[in-house]
Amino acid sequence: MSGALKILGNSLRNVWTAYEHQLHSHPVRTQAITSGALWALGDVFSQKIEGRKKIDFKRSLVTAGYGAVFIGPVGHGWYVALDKFARARFRIGSPAFIATKVVLDEGLFGPIHVLGFFAYMTLAEGGSWEDVKRKCKNDFWSAYAAELVFWPAFQAVNFWKVPVRHQLLAVNLACLLDATFLCWIQQQDDWTKILPGWRGKEATTKKLQDAVSST
Repeated sequence: MSGALKILGNSLRNVWTAYEHQLHSHPVRTQAITSGALWALGDVFSQKIEGRKKIDFKRSLVTAGYGAVFIGPVGHGWYVALDKFARARFRIGSPAFIATKVVLDEGLFGPIHVLGFFAYMTLAEGGSWEDVKRKCKNDFWSAYAAELVFWPAFQAVNFWKVPVRHQLLAVNLACLLDATFLCWIQQQDDWTKILPGWRGKEATTKKLQDAVSST
């Protein structure tokens, strides 16, 4: 048993070393591949939640495209720029440093990410721009509100404890849950009717929408 664990440990270390090397040598490409793989896996999980007996690999491949084309490259550039912005203004690791990164991440990148996902998936599945508008109108605010339940706390810990060179990896791993959630929403006509208790949060969602509209 100890021998098997040692072999497993050595294998994991080798994988980590190879990943670190690729991340240093080819950061954008590495993040694109990692994001694509994790978003495809998230879609597979989503299909399992939906109760599908047979995996739609075409759908998973389309989802992987979003991870590889948008999340990986754009996410890489965003987090590098975000760190530079915060470093230039606040002491690294200070409450102001962390809060600034969290607020900008959730206030700017978060909405773009959700809207981008709905637009990409709707068009990739053969929908029109009218379908995109309808999907975003029906699901954006509720999906964004749900995302705000998880991401601010996660990103606060990520920006506080995780070294900058590994923050993208942490986000990619967390995106496995995010991808599963968004892929599932994409396939629902009104997901708030399915999750028990979420209808009661519609007032909060409406307040969020009204607050943004009034600014």
